[in-house]
Amino acid sequence: MLRPGWTDEVHGALRAALLGLGMSTLAACGMVGGTAVPATADASAEPASPEIQQQYAELVVRLQSGEAGSVADLEKFSSAHPDLAGPLLNLGLVRARAGDDAGAREYLERATSVCARCGPAWNELGVLHRQQGRFADAEQAYRRGIEVESGYAPAYYNLAVLYELYLPRPDLALQNYELYLQMAGGDAQGDDVEKWVADLRRRVGTTPKTASAEGTP
Repeated sequence: MLRPGWTDEVHGALRAALLGLGMSTLAACGMVGGTAVPATADASAEPASPEIQQQYAELVVRLQSGEAGSVADLEKFSSAHPDLAGPLLNLGLVRARAGDDAGAREYLERATSVCARCGPAWNELGVLHRQQGRFADAEQAYRRGIEVESGYAPAYYNLAVLYELYLPRPDLALQNYELYLQMAGGDAQGDDVEKWVADLRRRVGTTPKTASAEGTP
C-alpha cells in the first residue's frame, strides 16, 4: 500500500543520487543528495588516495551511463578495496534493481560493516527489508541509520512511511515525518509531507510542535 505517485520509499531521485556517490568522502559512502557523509567510519582510518578516488569516479560515470562491463569492473574495484563502503553500497543497489535480493543484502550488510556510522547504507538495508515484508528488520535498520547519523533525513522519512502504512503506528509516523521535514529543509518533499502530517495530527489528536532530533523514537 503506497500513496499515489510513490515509487520505493526513498524515491528514484535518492537512489540515483546514491549511485552517484561523490569522491571527497569515498572512504565512507560519498555524497547523498548533496550532503557529505563523514570521510571514515573510524577516525583512525586513512582516506582514499586521489588516484583511487579518480578510479572510482570514472567507474561511477560508467555505471550511470549503463556501459557494458561497468558492474563487473566495479566488483573488481571493490574486491581490490574492500575497506571502501561506497562501491559496496552501489553494488547493493545494482543487485536490488536486478531483483537479486540475496546479493543486495550481502553487499549492503558489508557496507554497514565497513561504514557502521553511514546512514545511507543502513537506510538502503531498511528499504530492502521493507520490500521483502521484513518490517521489524526494516524498522531496526532505519533506526540504526538515525542512531549513527542523526541528520540523515531519508531514514526519518522511510521510518515514518513504515509506521504509517506497514506496522502501523500513526503517532510515531507523525514524529518521524516532522523530524524529516526539519532535517531535510529545502530538500524535503514539503507539500506532500505537510499534508500527510496535517492528516496524522488529526488522527492522533495532537497540535503542531517543534521537532527535535533528541528523544527520537
